[in-house]
Amino acid sequence: MTGQHVLLVGGRGHELPKVRGLGVRYSMIQIPERADREHAAAAENYTVLDYRRLDTILPVVRAWHAADPFDAVLSFTEYGLEPASRCAIDLGVAGDNLSAVLLTRDKTRTRESLARHGLSPVRHRLCAEPADAREFMAGLGGCAIVLKPPAGGLSEGVYLVGSEAELAERWSLTTRWTEGPVLAEEYLEGPEFSVESVSQDGKHEVVMITEKCTFGAPGFVETGHQMPARLDSAAREAIESLVVRFLDVIGQRTGPVHTELRLTPAGPRLIEAQTRVGGDQIWEMTELVTGVDMIAETLAGLLGLPAPARTPRARAAAIRFLVFENTTVTGVGGLDEARRAPGVLRLLCTLTPGRTLGAVLSSDSRQGYVLCEGDDTPDAVAKAEAARDLVRIERAPLAQA
Repeated sequence: MTGQHVLLVGGRGHELPKVRGLGVRYSMIQIPERADREHAAAAENYTVLDYRRLDTILPVVRAWHAADPFDAVLSFTEYGLEPASRCAIDLGVAGDNLSAVLLTRDKTRTRESLARHGLSPVRHRLCAEPADAREFMAGLGGCAIVLKPPAGGLSEGVYLVGSEAELAERWSLTTRWTEGPVLAEEYLEGPEFSVESVSQDGKHEVVMITEKCTFGAPGFVETGHQMPARLDSAAREAIESLVVRFLDVIGQRTGPVHTELRLTPAGPRLIEAQTRVGGDQIWEMTELVTGVDMIAETLAGLLGLPAPARTPRARAAAIRFLVFENTTVTGVGGLDEARRAPGVLRLLCTLTPGRTLGAVLSSDSRQGYVLCEGDDTPDAVAKAEAARDLVRIERAPLAQA
């Protein structure tokens, strides 16, 4: 063990083996729905609190630090980024760059910062009421717009408005996820990608570009990803150039950034970004294909430890999610057969007979996934979709109230 000690604010647990692999001790603050006895048992300190409340967690963090000082405070989960950065500043230890966190957590600030630098122009407006969005849409000549919470995540509250007739309904759906104004943006046409990057002391590296599949309009919840993205050299260079310039604009120093964009007829246009690794197992897929462990490399960089070796284990990877809605599950089969299918690395299914499923409102609404490796991207996609299709979910219509 190095004797070094880090505080983790939230997380799904995949960070912990990487911390221990570096010989580093950890303490953790976790929200109730992700509390885990095994994670707690291996921690120096562990508490279950709403970590979005800085006034709630800071007294605890200070007390822990006084008894056993932290060398860094980090979060690799969306809503933990800002509190972790503010705790690091309060304690005077290493952590994520707060300015980069704030510029990416608030999507309106992201747009304003990009506009000031003449980078990735996207017409947008912060709207206090539906009339503002209606006026914005009219100013675009009636073109489609996207409504989203300025500080949301997990695809929560993101909805396409294709016509003025849809505005009232989609506005009400978005405002379920935010108490403040709504960000309206012009809808961008073109295939969607995500980009994983890692920075060390302000030097940026684009690690992977991933193709994205979604549930489609109006909500755009992801149904799958595959990598490496199939792009020609010009498109790849344009995407990488945009992302590196963006990382300079937000002042990213050390750590990962997950950037989402569309490749429009006018070139790549940034949708949003977060100073964390990509969710949906994108972090794991990236590590499989490139050997780059963005979590471990970030920890090592902040703690002054040697970076882990990069050892790729697959040529390509793909993931497909189980996504059903507005139905009752009556039977689940084919799981063992799917797990034995070619290329399958993991199958997760949370569905059980009798479970009632409502609408798919966010990434957390999905019910599992199959993760596959392949010889190339098309092969990985074919294997993931074949394995997914082996899972037999019997369903019945929801009972009418």
